[in-house]
Formats: sequence, C-alpha cells, structure tokens
Amino acid sequence: METLADYFCPKQGAAFAKAIPNLRARIGATPFSPMGSNYGVSGNTFRAYTGWDERPSTVYRQWAEKVCNKLDIKLLERQLETNEGFLAWHSSLARSLQSTWQHKQGGPLSFAHQYKLIDLFVKWLSSHDLSSSKLLEHLVVRANCALDSQTLRKLNECLSMALPVTKPSMGDIHSAYTYAFCQNLIEQFSVSFGGSRLLFDYYAWRKGGSSG
Repeated sequence: METLADYFCPKQGAAFAKAIPNLRARIGATPFSPMGSNYGVSGNTFRAYTGWDERPSTVYRQWAEKVCNKLDIKLLERQLETNEGFLAWHSSLARSLQSTWQHKQGGPLSFAHQYKLIDLFVKWLSSHDLSSSKLLEHLVVRANCALDSQTLRKLNECLSMALPVTKPSMGDIHSAYTYAFCQNLIEQFSVSFGGSRLLFDYYAWRKGGSSG
C-alpha cells in the first residue's frame, strides 16, 4: 500500500536536508526592534489586497505593532510548549487580525489572506532574537508555513509533482480544510528530512519571487 512518503522527491529531500543548518541559522538572528518594521510582509504581497478603504499594509502593521507591544515572552514560551497551546495562540492572532480588519476596513479578509498574514507574522517573529531560545525552538517545531505560490509550488516539486495543479496560488487555499491538508503535507515531507513546516517556509520562499 502506497504512503505519502512514496511520492517524496529524493533530490528535493536531499537539498532540503542539506539546507537545514543554514535555515536554522536564520532563526533568532535579527535583533528584536519592531518599531517601523514591515513585520514580515512586503508591499509586493499587499498588491493582491485590493478594494479596501485604508492601505492594507498600514492596517496590518498597526495590528502587528500592537501585538508586539503586548508580547509577554515568558508567558508565550510556556504556552507554546504544547501543540494545543500553539494552536490556541495562532487562532487568537487570526481572530484579532480579522477583528481589526473588520473594524478598519468594513469587511473581512478572505481565509487565505488572513492565515497567510498570521503565518508571515509568526515567521517574522522567529527570525528575531526574542531572548528565549526555548520560545524560538517552539516556533521552529510548531509554526506553520505561509501558503502562497512559491511555497505551494515547492511543495509540489517535493511531492514529485503529484498534486494536479500547474500554477498553485494563495487563492487555492479556500478553507480551513485546504489549509490543514497542505500544512500536513509540508510537515510530513519536512520532518522526514529533519526539518519542520517553518524551516520549509524559509527554504521555499525567495525574495522577488511571486507570492500570490
């Protein structure tokens, strides 16, 4: 009986495994100074966020700044010791962002946009020195991969092009079910080669590439 591992591309797996030391070196490498930051989301990404009253980048960054101002590193370190704690925190971030968006823009973010922004924010946090090696390791182990055209395309390559999509995009993430399914695929591949979903995100995403 076939398993998902039967579809793993050995060449992609070897390349990912080889890259892991360098990917891990990016965790916690930047001093934590959030004021004036883009919080992990560039203007290029926000080009897809059209039809809003206020600039999407401004609304997102105001929200992220408030989250950072309230960040309790020790409390978060304890919360993220378990998968359940991480999921609760991740969901609270998603609800908070959606509430802010509704209030500022008069309408909700799509599921795909909402969760991509949350995962990019968590990834951004992981790249900074949070004065807690335990917290950073929790993020490495538990954080999700932001899903867009780059990461989904790389996922398909890692699965030997088994997914029946030629041009995957963030818009293909229609619901929580699609999101969870893709995260599971990424986790199974990544863990098999010594990595994690978050490290796969660092591996798959390249600056200047398409992020839709």
